[in-house]
Amino acid sequence: MEKFASNGELMDLGIIGGGPAGTLAAAEAARRGLRVVIWERDRFPRDKVCGEFLSPESLPLLKQRIPLPLERGSPIRRAEFYSRKGKSFSLNLPSEGLGLSRVVLDEALWRAAGEAGAQCHQDERIDGILPWCANGPGDRAAWKIQPAGGPSWLTRRLLIACGRWWKLAGIESPASSKAQSVCGKWAGVKAHFEGMARRDSVEIYFFPGGYCGLAPIEDGRYNACCLIHRSLTRSAGGRGVEDFSAWIERLAAHPALRRRLRGAVQVSPTVTTAPVHPARRDAERGGVLFAGDSAGFVDPFTGDGISMALHSGRIAADEFAGGDSQGGCRYRQRLAASVRRSYVAASLVRTLVCAPEGVQDWIAAMMPSWLGKRLLVETRWRDEAALVAGTASKFHI
Repeated sequence: MEKFASNGELMDLGIIGGGPAGTLAAAEAARRGLRVVIWERDRFPRDKVCGEFLSPESLPLLKQRIPLPLERGSPIRRAEFYSRKGKSFSLNLPSEGLGLSRVVLDEALWRAAGEAGAQCHQDERIDGILPWCANGPGDRAAWKIQPAGGPSWLTRRLLIACGRWWKLAGIESPASSKAQSVCGKWAGVKAHFEGMARRDSVEIYFFPGGYCGLAPIEDGRYNACCLIHRSLTRSAGGRGVEDFSAWIERLAAHPALRRRLRGAVQVSPTVTTAPVHPARRDAERGGVLFAGDSAGFVDPFTGDGISMALHSGRIAADEFAGGDSQGGCRYRQRLAASVRRSYVAASLVRTLVCAPEGVQDWIAAMMPSWLGKRLLVETRWRDEAALVAGTASKFHI
């Protein structure tokens, strides 16, 4: 038996994935009068590998939807970078960012989507999707969405926002592409700590083959999150990842990072994800839109991943609410205009991660000049209004 909205009509929008992109899209579309249903395979609260830094570009959207949870966040005003041999530099943010765990952020956004009127289903995996004509040939196409073990739903439009390696029967996914899978040369690892001296900065510790970021989050805790090349993880044999401090010391051998973590107490399980492949992906395929990491994963050191996810959800909701007659073409163009330069700049900086130690020191020495400021500007989300006006964020040393 097919499941419809309570008034007997088709749902206007189905969203698969309850992270920042999906929940923001659900809240925005529901507020604009669309009948929205969203599914998340996990149950909240739940953790994710993430730098847990909310950039200034993300805060205006979040303040509209989750103002009270944001008050728990830790202020972040600077970005600091450290090479293994002791070179360092720092940059002031143009305005204050925040550190907030994904445990708090994602659950708050999920609740906000429900409060806006979306029908929210957590702990519910989607088995597959199929094109569907509700009233026979010639009718406007819809989508039949089949949750595991439950009745199917029919929705007029569909947004996929369920991460980097989603796999759904009925539509080609990155997980089914061998070319995409072999490109995943990186692994992400994170844990939370207590007992660290507080700073109002996000700290990035580079070493050949990876980097580790530290960010203050709520309740006096710190998030430690690393991106590690698989050549390093192979050499470590995958041993001891549960003890994050010992594991990262063995891999990184970074004196400044060792001093920073000395005396800190790990207060969460170590969370891992692999493979990680920073790259842009399709924003639209066959009328289905993609948002968040499903549309591309930008290097975490840019600090703008959550902002990109939120804004991609926002402009997807714009297109759904506006009745985009171009089948997603306009969404694809808007998203590309906002993120294209971010991915190009991030790929250039990524060479620093795998460079020999001497090259890393040389690049670190160059960063306090115009180069560091320029790269940070180039990796930010570009709002369409700013693009028209020709403006960009300014960073100050």
